[in-house]
Formats: sequence, structure tokens, C-alpha cells
Amino acid sequence: MASFYLRIALTLFALAGGIEDRPGNFKIIGPGGGGAMFHPTISPHDPNTVLLNCDMTGAYISHDGGKSWRMFNLRGVVEFFVFDPRDKNTIYAEAGGLWRSQDNGETWNLVYPKPASLKGVKMSSDHSDEELIADPNPLGSISAMAIDPENSKVFYVAARNRAKDSYALYTSGDGGESWVKVDDLPRLATRIYVNPFSTGTDKSLVVAGLDFIEMRSASPAARGKFPCRRQSRLPIFLWVFSRKHRQCFM
Repeated sequence: MASFYLRIALTLFALAGGIEDRPGNFKIIGPGGGGAMFHPTISPHDPNTVLLNCDMTGAYISHDGGKSWRMFNLRGVVEFFVFDPRDKNTIYAEAGGLWRSQDNGETWNLVYPKPASLKGVKMSSDHSDEELIADPNPLGSISAMAIDPENSKVFYVAARNRAKDSYALYTSGDGGESWVKVDDLPRLATRIYVNPFSTGTDKSLVVAGLDFIEMRSASPAARGKFPCRRQSRLPIFLWVFSRKHRQCFM
């Protein structure tokens, strides 16, 4: 009974203006639920289209700037969303595998691993810890992705082979139908950026993890690394692209 009256008192206190606005005038626009929310991603084609996900496999999409949300589920916990740079209706999401929507988030299909290669599903603890078992599975689990701004069929992904505990950079030139290994990576990568000033097939890439950042060529024959100046211990970095200069901070 005491907790009931406490809830009533807190509600009246809030309605009376006893709770101050959040710092920076941030407002909750939803969605909310039992768990943390991650990876808010805004469409480069339409600022009203937003995606995010929670820690228990649910994902959400809004087409009206957060006024309303629709929940969808890709079985696993979403690790990232990527919008096609040229087609506003095509979106990618990594959730146990790489998924693609070609109707602005309404329906989703598995790109990698290929559905025909699936052998089963491994669930170590609960439904938020699910792994797709596939054979063949040359990439393993994808941790980061970027799409060539000039050609939407060219993908760059960072992947981890759990069995070998190794990491590598891969590229695809046919929208995920086939893959070529570019080079090994030192550790798990969580971000890939494409230099918009690099042209042709030999794109300049930035590959970054929580404790490393490198500039690499997308071509296996001409790879390179670019050292960064560490400014703090936080896993935050800034990469500035220009036609003549390259600079990054961690």
C-alpha cells in the first residue's frame, strides 16, 4: 500500500513541474521498454526515418521523426544499421547475419550467410544470444560495414572468425553474393568509413575498433596503415577527409 501512495505522489510531483527538464533540453520521443536502446541511425535520404534497437532482439523504425514507431525482429540483437547511399528504400542490418530491406524497412531478407547454407541455430543462454550455424561460412560474424558511395553493390565488412579467433576485412562487388578477403585486422573492428574523395575500385578506407584505427586500401594489392594521435582513453575518434590532407584523433 505504501508503494501505491508513493507512485501517486511521484506522479503528482511530476505533473506539478517538480521534475526539471533534462540537461540540454533533450526530450524522450520513444520507444521505451525493458532494456537499453542502441545504434540510433538516421537515414541520409530522409531525416524522419530513424532506426534503433534494444538489447533483447527487438528493433524499431520510425518514418515520422519519432512520433510513432514500429517494432520488428530479426531474431538476433542488431549490431548496426547501414543505409544504402544511393537507394533510399534499401537498408542493411546485422543481427546474427546480414539482413537487407528493399522496401524501407517493411520486410527483411537474409543476405549473409546465404539461407541455403544454414544448418541450424545455436542459443547459448537466451534469445538475445543466438548464433546462426552455416556451412560454408568463410566470413564468420560481421561486426562493421560500409557501402561504396559510388556503387551500392560494393560492400566493405569487418568480420570475426570465432573458431580461429581472427579478424579480417572483406569486400563484395555483387551486393553480398560473393566475398574476397582484403587483409587481416589486428582486433575487432566496429566502424568502417569510405573516403568520399577516393575514386575507382581502389577506395581508401578507415577501419576502427575500440582501441585501434587504421587507414587501408580496399584493394588487397595496395594496403596501408595510418597512425593516429591518441587524445584520451575514451573510444572516440574523429576522421577528417579532404582532397589533400588526412588527419584523425582518438
